Amino acid sequence: MSDLAQRQSQSQKQIQKMSQVQIQALKYLTMNSRDLREEIFRAVEENPALEIVAGGEKMSGSQQNEYSSRASAAGSEAADANQRTLEAQADRGETLQQHLMAQLDLMKIPRDEYEVCQKLIYNLDENGCYGSSLAPQTLLDKSRPAQNIKLLERCIDRIQRMDPVGNCCRTLEESLFVQAKIAGDAPPLALFILDGHLELLSPPQPEKVLKKLLEYKKTWHSKKFAPEIALDTIALDEDSAEQAIKYILTLNPRPAGEYISDTSKADFFRPDIVLTITRMPGSIPADNFENGIVAGDSTCHFQIKYAGGDLPEVRLAKNINFDKTLVQQAQTFLNQLAYRQSTLALQGCAIVAAQKEFFLHGPGNLIPLTRRQIASQLKIHESTVSRMSGKKSNKYIQTEWGLFPASYFFVSGPSRASGTTTSSEAIKFRISKLLENSATPLSDQALTQKLNAQGIKISRRTVNKYRNQLGMDNSYGK
Repeated sequence: MSDLAQRQSQSQKQIQKMSQVQIQALKYLTMNSRDLREEIFRAVEENPALEIVAGGEKMSGSQQNEYSSRASAAGSEAADANQRTLEAQADRGETLQQHLMAQLDLMKIPRDEYEVCQKLIYNLDENGCYGSSLAPQTLLDKSRPAQNIKLLERCIDRIQRMDPVGNCCRTLEESLFVQAKIAGDAPPLALFILDGHLELLSPPQPEKVLKKLLEYKKTWHSKKFAPEIALDTIALDEDSAEQAIKYILTLNPRPAGEYISDTSKADFFRPDIVLTITRMPGSIPADNFENGIVAGDSTCHFQIKYAGGDLPEVRLAKNINFDKTLVQQAQTFLNQLAYRQSTLALQGCAIVAAQKEFFLHGPGNLIPLTRRQIASQLKIHESTVSRMSGKKSNKYIQTEWGLFPASYFFVSGPSRASGTTTSSEAIKFRISKLLENSATPLSDQALTQKLNAQGIKISRRTVNKYRNQLGMDNSYGK
């Protein structure tokens, strides 16, 4: 017979309940800039203890009360502005994007290649470059295997060769180098100068340029174990320096200059740029996350800044007496906005610190990183990190290498024999370089052996998977 007697017991449980204020703060953390902007205007409209500062000018109380009427007129004003823009474009002729798309439409290329080219074209800025826009690799649709790095490189090369030659480069300096390589008639010394040494041309006088070249060569070989450089095989005299200068001056420093830029169809991602990472000269002894500073190497450090974009500045109204409840609500709202800003900046600092090699040397240098690691370091919940870095969070980070989604920096990968780790992205980069630099075709097994020799533990099957994702066929079929 079962024992049905009632017994009394005592247990202790720890339950964490989030307050409404905390829930709202996390909601703001998830919001994109457009929705948060609307939320700020709504809060200001409902609470007179808040005021907006636009362009350094304070909006008066009457202006705030009239916000709704102005907002209702915004649609027609935007339409008028758009019409004026279209009329201005009509007066100035076709845009850069129209000019490039007209050429692309005449090409018989596969659908995936066409779509990637189209995204690249509408991702170009007013200079015809992508350095201030989305990083090209973020434009690939990962759900479609044909859209891989090899295809991307082919698309970039295709656009660079379109008229005018030299668009779709990271910078205008790179554009000059690309123009010279495509032309195929550049003096070797001109190519050397264009390949990251344009500072040697200041001023563009043969005797002074020659002096700088000789000093550069001497300084380079003063380093221990310095390898041979292209300059070692080039005759250095005033005549060769003069020829290089004359050739460089024939190139177009702004190939997109005669066109206006039209990014109206670039709404593929509509990113929220929430952080900007800037390389600063000078080393620092340690990280300082509170001030958005992360140590780099012996020559530099990084400054991480929250990018408010077009979000309005909001503060407590000055010299006006309000009900204490309204003031408290206003202060809570400001605290929630500050929490969003500080949390995003701290996560950015942690990402830069963890992926320092990427920010120092660019793509191909990511290491495995999880959201749990960042959450543990900052002592916050993993879901808080996901609100910033989830693949659907629409939050991007501006770097000197381009614009990347926050999710880009969280990658997995096999371990190294030395105990450190390298990411799948970095391994793909190594595979592509091994294949490009090899005089003979390499099988998956040969690639596996070369990677293992570099300390990367990886199976032949994984190499084959990465190779397929890169779009680089195995010539041996194995």
